[in-house]
Amino acid sequence: MGRNTIRRILRKNRARRNEGHDVLRGKKPVLRKSKLDAYLPVIKDLLARHPDITGVRMHEELIAAGFDGGATIVTDYLRKIRPKPKKDPVVRFETEPGKQGQMDWSPYTIAFARTGRAQVLCFSYILGFSRRHYIDFTFNRKFFTLIRRHQDAFAHFKGVPATCLYDGEKTVVLRWEAGQPIYNPSFVAFITHYHCRPIACFPGRPETKGKIEAPFQYVEKNLLNGRKFRDMEDLRETARWWLSNRSDLHQHDTTGRPPLELFMEQEQSALRTLPVYPYDTAEVALRVCRVDGFLEHDTNLYSVPFEYVADILTLKVTEREIFVYSPDLSLIAHHERKPLGANVTVEDLGHRKSPKLRYGLEPVREAFLALGGGTEEFLKGLKDRHPHHCGFQARYILRLKESYHADDIHAALLHATKYYAFDGKTVERILKARATPRALPCFRDTSKLFDALPVIRQRPLEDYHDFFKEGPI
Repeated sequence: MGRNTIRRILRKNRARRNEGHDVLRGKKPVLRKSKLDAYLPVIKDLLARHPDITGVRMHEELIAAGFDGGATIVTDYLRKIRPKPKKDPVVRFETEPGKQGQMDWSPYTIAFARTGRAQVLCFSYILGFSRRHYIDFTFNRKFFTLIRRHQDAFAHFKGVPATCLYDGEKTVVLRWEAGQPIYNPSFVAFITHYHCRPIACFPGRPETKGKIEAPFQYVEKNLLNGRKFRDMEDLRETARWWLSNRSDLHQHDTTGRPPLELFMEQEQSALRTLPVYPYDTAEVALRVCRVDGFLEHDTNLYSVPFEYVADILTLKVTEREIFVYSPDLSLIAHHERKPLGANVTVEDLGHRKSPKLRYGLEPVREAFLALGGGTEEFLKGLKDRHPHHCGFQARYILRLKESYHADDIHAALLHATKYYAFDGKTVERILKARATPRALPCFRDTSKLFDALPVIRQRPLEDYHDFFKEGPI
């Protein structure tokens, strides 16, 4: 180092020892003049009269007063003298035993050894008092997945808390109106079956559910970290082991006690009892049986008896089973449900008794004629045009009921008959040009149901008065 540098350091050190020093005291900043200095009284007056005035409007007023600067200097000055209010600090709160639960999802990408890389979702549910935790993994967060995982969590705790906090996912909260949540009616029907009241958190306030957000770090660092999983079932099985041997027994940072110990001592008895009969979480939908005698659900095919080809059938799907009902709601097929994406065909050999029944016209003749008058003439022309494939053509036309109303199909058949166009593809083209497609209704999809109901008007009370005057009938 240079001698002058050493002398400067020594003088500075001597001055501090003899004269004292302050670590916060430094050189005073040199204040530069600004174009706004002359207009500060105008700015002060405008802010007094209009506290929420924007920088653009302020600049316009200053221009009218003779200011010749740009808008940026004005907005920067307003930002400096009128800072945005800081968010209120989040105060940790504790709830009584059995009072509250919190639920949330978190996505993870897992490299499964057998099935490859895939994104999974962690369903997480925690009790607010004891911090006892329940998790499970799924491939989606659809409505039925949500309520089924809730049922598993309630069974795990052998009870239900009085309330539960949720964020704004559409399966729970449809929207917000006037500061109030509009809950999904299907979810309300489920959650009230267990006497639990949902509480929606305000948008943009994830810290409201802090008790459920923090445990995801524990899941990542303790369950998923340093472990390999063969497939989804292996991950779920490991998660169940982890809940019993790690999550329930570890000492919680906030309570200072193991969640299971605090749960058994105080919270379990405070939970609401489970109902005698669980909520029915089956999905119900209508399907048109395919020409080959199969119904499709979640990329998999399930067989039904051939005599129901082209009929509109009722499909009831639980988490592990598939039930198929005839148009008069008689059970005609029962299969084990295959997972989404398996792309397998599940066939009951009892549904395949006769090849003639599979391809012939007779099994579907009655259903075809039931479309309306004039279809018999079309059917006769169809047999003449396609003598060897008449049954297939009739089934192809009947399967159009999946996308079009039966009355529209009847009108298309009459139109095709006029031009001797006896062919299933031709009927389909007529429908595309002249009819409006429609979708078969699905369970809990009531968005358009009430529009189709007749308008009910109240009868004037005077009419009832006249009935009573006439005496008993």
